[in-house]
Amino acid sequence: MLIVTGFLLFQNISAQDISDGHIEEEYDHLTAQWLEVSGELKTYSGLTTFCKNPEYSTHTVKILETLHHYDSLVLDIMENNAISQDVNHKELKKTSKDITKFETEYGIKAFIEFLKESCNTRKDLEKNKKELMKDSGMYSYDGQLLVLETQLRKFLLHIDKRIVSIDDHLHMIHPDQIQPVRLLTKK
Repeated sequence: MLIVTGFLLFQNISAQDISDGHIEEEYDHLTAQWLEVSGELKTYSGLTTFCKNPEYSTHTVKILETLHHYDSLVLDIMENNAISQDVNHKELKKTSKDITKFETEYGIKAFIEFLKESCNTRKDLEKNKKELMKDSGMYSYDGQLLVLETQLRKFLLHIDKRIVSIDDHLHMIHPDQIQPVRLLTKK
């Protein structure tokens, strides 16, 4: 319940920023924040911080939630038939495809589940560290760390790719210029 309340509060704050009509700028800013956090999360020490520091994990999830919120707003803008006349059809289609894939395959739920599983794996590694240090190769402690970091990188690179791609699309379709955003946020 606390997470939902925090999410709704954060969404309201984000909606106020959006109502100023600066989707492209805000998405640029959020993309930069995400890439920084993602870079940290791709390491074992970054995962450890995420798992052990509630403020850091909440901050990370809020960035991703806000990106998803902006994506939903952009999809709403693009689905307006009058607006779609003003933008290149191929660009709209690519943008819609990237946003849909990001929303369905790399949504908040999938992200939280993956990181929760990764935190559990990290916890097990630390718990069994002495025994794993005796093993060699991929079964050793260092080998298991490498496997975990590889899985983290692979998952987060997919998210990074989608976010950067959507950001690039936004600069092609210019949602701020298509329709006054204030009208959309007052529905």
